[in-house]
Amino acid sequence: MSDPKNHDDSTVGTVDDGRPGDETGAAQAHVDVAPDGDGGEPATAATAADQEVDILRSELTRTQEQLGEAQREAAEYRDRFLRSRAELETFRRRVAGDVERAREAGLDSAVLAVLTVFDDLGRALQAAETTDDPATIVPGVRAVKESLERNLENLDIRPIGAPGEPFDPNQHEALTAVPLTQGAEPGTIADVFQAGFKRGDRLVRPARVVVYKDAEEG
Repeated sequence: MSDPKNHDDSTVGTVDDGRPGDETGAAQAHVDVAPDGDGGEPATAATAADQEVDILRSELTRTQEQLGEAQREAAEYRDRFLRSRAELETFRRRVAGDVERAREAGLDSAVLAVLTVFDDLGRALQAAETTDDPATIVPGVRAVKESLERNLENLDIRPIGAPGEPFDPNQHEALTAVPLTQGAEPGTIADVFQAGFKRGDRLVRPARVVVYKDAEEG
């Protein structure tokens, strides 16, 4: 037969050992679970921070791409500008050359007309030296003048100012005024000291003339 004292001790020991063990395990379980419950909020904050970093990184990448595209467009526009400026400078030089050539061609045309008169006057002088009657060279001189007028007409240049024409201060320059003569009209040209010329509607040189006075001026 077993000893009751020993049995009780054994029983008590078993019960005592079990309870403390259960409480310790429960406490340990509580300790293990608590950090998970308390750590939920920091984990969420960390996830939000990571998302924000990802967003900023994405925006930075997009901004860098846009900057690169803007730099490429700027370089392309600069190249276009440089090409356009070079083309404009070439065009400007070409136009300047064309204008200079046109000016020279215009001068050549005018000079050719004068050279023709030079030749005709030379022949008229030769004829005058071989004749005893100077009057015989008048037709030749008149022909030279008519030839010059035809050449000037070809250049669209025509003389202005002739005796009997009304005086026009926009085209004529009055040197002096003379009294009216029989049959003359007041304010008309009495004599031409130097012929004027117009090219188209543009005045090249005003005619220098003598004008008849008005009737009131006596």
